[in-house]
Amino acid sequence: MAAPAQAVTQHCDTSLFPNKVEVSGDSATVPTHLDLGTYVCLKVGTKVTYDYVDYDGTVSNRDVYNQKGNLQGISYYAWGYKPS
Repeated sequence: MAAPAQAVTQHCDTSLFPNKVEVSGDSATVPTHLDLGTYVCLKVGTKVTYDYVDYDGTVSNRDVYNQKGNLQGISYYAWGYKPS
């Protein structure tokens, strides 16, 4: 009997995004107080996605949805350097 499939959990690459802030995971948009345009890695569920800090200092998950079709909340965000 085969074991049930498990999702592979992704994480932000700490060599590229060494500055990490844990958040509640309740919201798809969170305040960061980072500079406009800062490139940020977002941990959302078992995946990562990327965003740039908006004019109001927030970042948003725009890509990862839950089974009900709603954007998932952000677990943490990290910043550092944009990969080339």
